[in-house]
Amino acid sequence: MKVTILGGGNEIGASCLHIQMEETSIVIDAGMRMHGENVLPMFGMLEELSQPEAILVTHAHADHIGALPILHTMYPKVPVYATPPTADLMQIMMKDSYKILTDQSRVTESLMPYTEEQMNAFLQHIRLLPANGNLKVGNMQITAHRAGHIMGAVMYQMEVDGESLLVTGDLSFSSGRTIPGAKVVKGLHADVVIMESTYGNRMHSDRNTEEKRLANRVAETIENGGFALVPAFALGRAQEVLLILQDYMEKGLIPSFPIYVDGLVTPVSRVYKSYPHYLKGPVAHRVRANGDAFLTEGRCIAVSPQQRKDVVNGKPACIVASSGMLTGGASAWYAKYLVADQKNTILLTGYQDEESPGKKLLALADGTENTLDIDGTSHQVNCQVEKIGLSAHADASEMTRFIETIEPTYTLLVHGDDDARLSLADKIHPRFHPLLVENGETYPFEKRKEGKGIVGKRYQVNRQQELLRQKIGSVLLYKKDGAETLKFGICQNVHPKTATFFCDTGKGKLVRVEADHVVETIGPWGLSMEEFKEVSEDLLSFSRPYVEGIDWDVIPEYAVSLQEIFHALNMKDSRQQFAVALALQTLPEKNRHTDLEGTVGYKIDADFRFKLTNLDLAIQAIKMNPNHAMDFVRSYMDGHPRFQRCGVKDDYLSLSFDFPKGVANEERERIANEIKQQTGWDVEFSESVRHEAFQPLLSTLLGENTEMPSVHINEQLVVAKNKKPENVTAISDRFKEVTGFTLQFAEDKENTIPNHHDSEFYQPTSDIKPMENNQAISLAKQLAQAYNVTIYKTSMKQENGAPLMELHFISPEVAARYTEMLRELSNRIGMAVQFATQPKQNEIILSTKELTPVSWGLKGNPSIHIERKEVAVKITNQPTADEIAEVNSAIEKKTGYKLQVKIG
Repeated sequence: MKVTILGGGNEIGASCLHIQMEETSIVIDAGMRMHGENVLPMFGMLEELSQPEAILVTHAHADHIGALPILHTMYPKVPVYATPPTADLMQIMMKDSYKILTDQSRVTESLMPYTEEQMNAFLQHIRLLPANGNLKVGNMQITAHRAGHIMGAVMYQMEVDGESLLVTGDLSFSSGRTIPGAKVVKGLHADVVIMESTYGNRMHSDRNTEEKRLANRVAETIENGGFALVPAFALGRAQEVLLILQDYMEKGLIPSFPIYVDGLVTPVSRVYKSYPHYLKGPVAHRVRANGDAFLTEGRCIAVSPQQRKDVVNGKPACIVASSGMLTGGASAWYAKYLVADQKNTILLTGYQDEESPGKKLLALADGTENTLDIDGTSHQVNCQVEKIGLSAHADASEMTRFIETIEPTYTLLVHGDDDARLSLADKIHPRFHPLLVENGETYPFEKRKEGKGIVGKRYQVNRQQELLRQKIGSVLLYKKDGAETLKFGICQNVHPKTATFFCDTGKGKLVRVEADHVVETIGPWGLSMEEFKEVSEDLLSFSRPYVEGIDWDVIPEYAVSLQEIFHALNMKDSRQQFAVALALQTLPEKNRHTDLEGTVGYKIDADFRFKLTNLDLAIQAIKMNPNHAMDFVRSYMDGHPRFQRCGVKDDYLSLSFDFPKGVANEERERIANEIKQQTGWDVEFSESVRHEAFQPLLSTLLGENTEMPSVHINEQLVVAKNKKPENVTAISDRFKEVTGFTLQFAEDKENTIPNHHDSEFYQPTSDIKPMENNQAISLAKQLAQAYNVTIYKTSMKQENGAPLMELHFISPEVAARYTEMLRELSNRIGMAVQFATQPKQNEIILSTKELTPVSWGLKGNPSIHIERKEVAVKITNQPTADEIAEVNSAIEKKTGYKLQVKIG
């Protein structure tokens, strides 16, 4: 077997291959280069090669068919084979190409590469491939397989006496809206694969995201009074653009607007009508039902050259025109008129050759240029320019997976620049021997002396690189250098030599992740990219719902891998699997062991089993983002008559009410539990009263205007200046229910103001000057340390113009034990002292968890019953009465609350 590269080897353009297998030779494609003086393949080499017995055409793009009339002139009796759609499309493409070449030769005063007669002779000579895709040439058996890319595009598989070769042509595995992707036939194999590598150095962004960008950007431009020009390859890309825009309009996702269709787009689109069986189901249905799928009457308007000025002088609209690189034709004409106005937008949707105006326009979008040459004239560019990823070529990940499926002995990379081919060669497994071919070179392959196939080089397995490659298609959990958080990504490809993964995070772009930044491999991902994005975003924004309730007790006590943990938990839900992987990263290094193949073993001892069960670890996203958490609280509390606002205070969400005393303990407990469940945040209730809210409440209850009443915070008393009403008892009861304060009237004030019990309110016995606030707080901390009690918070208030210090103990019950300390503190700082009447619920819960023996098997968090001064725990193992009494004594001593035990 011999393969000679006549063009399109280390470039995109002038694709042409001469293939000899045994005594049979063929030529596949003969295209033209987009630019330069030498636009043809190296036909001179054909004199040194065996004469072809057939010429095969992969598809109807100019870089694959542009020079076929010349090749046919050289071999007029050699049959030219193409699929029926390709044959029909070539009739249009070749004739249009001839017009462009005529114009160019006139401008450059150069010779035409072929005559009109030669072109027509070639077009009349084309033969159609048999419907079954099988063809016999000499002793060579040829089979055509669908290649995606554009309508009618095929790959060719050649077999002769045990040797096999596959030529991909241009390849696309991801189906667009128009045609299905490449067909990978079961059992397809070749000794040598000649594969395109246009995008060998990139991964495609999410197709749905790019389609949405296109539709929205076009709609925005028109809405703002501008024209949206979409230069598109007449064959393939233009049809995709027309379907996308019309579909978005029909679904009401964007407003309706006219789409002007110019250049080759119109006649090419009409060819599609003849081949519904080559199209995807929905498009084929539209063709059969309406006679057309692309040029919808009343929405898509075909434009002739004479009508172009009317279009640009008319109302804002979208223009879809060829060529896709602005190298000439209708798109170049429109670009000259539209680039100067900043209201207009040009959206480039396909590959741009290095020398094309389209490529230079992209450079301008990056800010490197501000003028554009079109047809020899320089134009100032003020319009918006965007690149939309609607590629009709396979990306690096798809091509490497394709090669792994075919398992060739050699892989020849063509149809790509050096960067793309080098990058792709690095990604392809070495056992498939990727070769970067050059134009003008012949590559011989020796047939095996025994059996089928060709002789290949020995390949020595690199186990480390094999392990890296095994992660392709799996979800990786990683943390980059300097990052504070872990992230999820699907490994799409790997660069083994640099130990770098290429991961899709679901945001439409790939990120490079070094192998040593990966902390865990969760497993293969088989669902959609949209589903992955949703799952990963859910977990990284709030993981608690998926970690909560996991039965960690079923996991063995010895070191087990993540997959073994999934098996033990019988866990198949992806969200829970992601959550378990996140939770396990909180284990210290001593509880993790990595084997020689990079698999992590987790040893979950009793201590961490307890902490995982009770979510007492710093698991990522165990608490919702504070802003999102506050949004939830505002929504949850919307309509609550007492709620005022919420904020973040230390590690708590602080809730403020106009009358905190009016929110009963049971209601506080219910609110706190729901917020904890929905956001992961603990709640602190502010005890600050909104004084100005008393006046309007009194006016409502009394049914008359009132002055601002006197408010006595310490006495929890409000004195109204109004005359006492007849229904004073009902009004006072309602006032007490709403505010938690006692209502009195001025005529009763002197006789009814209650005195505080000494255990709650302490006044200095001597008339000394109040100490400065910071000094007083410092002294309070010193006294607490001396009395061996924890003060969680010290706040300074004003009462009737005098300073008041409030101390927050773990509970009022504990505070009542320290009357002597409070009295001493009041006397030493010269101001009143009181203790907070609300318990520190979270501290009571934490203390209870700490004091509950691990052997009891605590399930979930303890629950507090403020009205009964009890804290309840639910456990799995029954302790003895003595054990319960001992633990109850310790908890009551520390918290002031009695212990209630439930088995279940």
